[in-house]
Amino acid sequence: MPPELLEFASHQQGLFDAATSLADRKERGHYGTPPAIANFMAGLFSTLPTDSIRILDPGAGVGTLSAAMCNRLLQLDPPLDVFIELWETDPRLEAPLRDTMQRCAVAMRTAGHRFEYMIRTDDFILASSDDSLFVARSPASFHVAIMNPPYYKLRKDSPQARSMPHVVHGQPNVYALFMAAATDWLLPRGQMVAITPRSYFSGPYFRRFRRWYFDRMTARQIHVFESRSEAFRADQVLQENVVLLAEKGGIARDIALTSSVGADFQGLRRSSAPYESVITSSRADHVVRVISSDFDRQIVAALDRLPCRFRTLGFDVSTGPVVAFRATDFLRHERAGDTAPLLWSHNVRPFVTRFPAKSPKPLHIVVSEQSRRLLLQAGRYVLLKRFTAKEEKKRVVAGILDATDSYSPWIGLENHLNYIYRRDAQLSECDAWGLAALFNSTVIDRYFRAVSGNTQVNAAEIRELPVPTARAIARLGEQVELAIDRSARELERLVGRALDLPASLIEQLVEHCS
Repeated sequence: MPPELLEFASHQQGLFDAATSLADRKERGHYGTPPAIANFMAGLFSTLPTDSIRILDPGAGVGTLSAAMCNRLLQLDPPLDVFIELWETDPRLEAPLRDTMQRCAVAMRTAGHRFEYMIRTDDFILASSDDSLFVARSPASFHVAIMNPPYYKLRKDSPQARSMPHVVHGQPNVYALFMAAATDWLLPRGQMVAITPRSYFSGPYFRRFRRWYFDRMTARQIHVFESRSEAFRADQVLQENVVLLAEKGGIARDIALTSSVGADFQGLRRSSAPYESVITSSRADHVVRVISSDFDRQIVAALDRLPCRFRTLGFDVSTGPVVAFRATDFLRHERAGDTAPLLWSHNVRPFVTRFPAKSPKPLHIVVSEQSRRLLLQAGRYVLLKRFTAKEEKKRVVAGILDATDSYSPWIGLENHLNYIYRRDAQLSECDAWGLAALFNSTVIDRYFRAVSGNTQVNAAEIRELPVPTARAIARLGEQVELAIDRSARELERLVGRALDLPASLIEQLVEHCS
């Protein structure tokens, strides 16, 4: 059973959840921290002051993380001076948060510690960028920050995004702004523990944040929840979550890596890896690669040795230009003389594109001067549909589209599809079959899962994918196109040989694809 303070906080969270709708909590990005996760997070801080400690808890909710910190501090000999500053903007949470902190105050003072807390109800992001606050007192005054920040996307023109242009690119997510703001509030060598989605680990949207954050914070430990549904099961969150322990400044050294299936931390696995193999410095992007198994470590090492990157071979990848809700004037449910096929994710299957398919969605798009910017010339492409693990076993499914698949000289591709093409010519049949074999393989799927922070592979990550030479891809395509046996196991062997993988690794991949 969790300690008493955590039991009380969990009870407060249960009362709040019962009084509010799941939809409302999701809109505000509020996902209460389960007690076991809070206890785990509080235990990650490697060093705590033994005389006086200042703790920052932004996005405090009902105070579960601060309760976990108090529970840890109760194990230290008194007297200890403790101050906790908690930030929470939802007025409905102020009363349960204050009740939790009052319970913490009684426990801490009874144990002989000096304890004070302050609840702030204004916006943490805006307050952190307010010049008057920085003039009034230095924000860098906290020894530790512990947080489960809210999770939702912000408009690029929102006050919060505009206040932190140094970490914002594209459509920002508020949790990254919380992490950046809290960094400024930490003293040198102060530590932060944060549970967030894994999405900031890679990709262009978080590139500016990663560069800023990891130039200031040194990762010490990363914990990965392997199940996307277990960490926040009560809130029905389908997200890859991680816990990061980072230190402000400090010398880079081996990073501790831990993983568990769910929030009970049963079967916790531990390892470590050199800093530069986890926080890569390639092009100063600071991509975070957490590889939790020896099998995946072998795959990443083998592919990283390949001679080329996808972007260097004359191929390119783009996103389907048809954003349905912006193109409603051009979409049709029935074929007509002035329409072209409109392909969606459900049209793409391994190595093939099926059209038409039964669907309530419009399957045709008007061809006109006004819609021409949304259309591609009918030709040979490799189409990639990107799915979450809930919907498909693999993150990418690759189908081949030929000009003859379209009843029109034009084709429409919906925005959830990527398409591969040659910059200077049409893809050859061998190119198309070889590329489709690569992207349908287990080895490429495992690679993306190991190195990508996104549940949906994006074009930028594809461009950086390690690949063999263009000649090797064409040769693979010829073998696959002529193969009598195109079972998943045989395709894995063909791809493995094309990538020059060790025979033992190929056979492991064959077993995993069954």
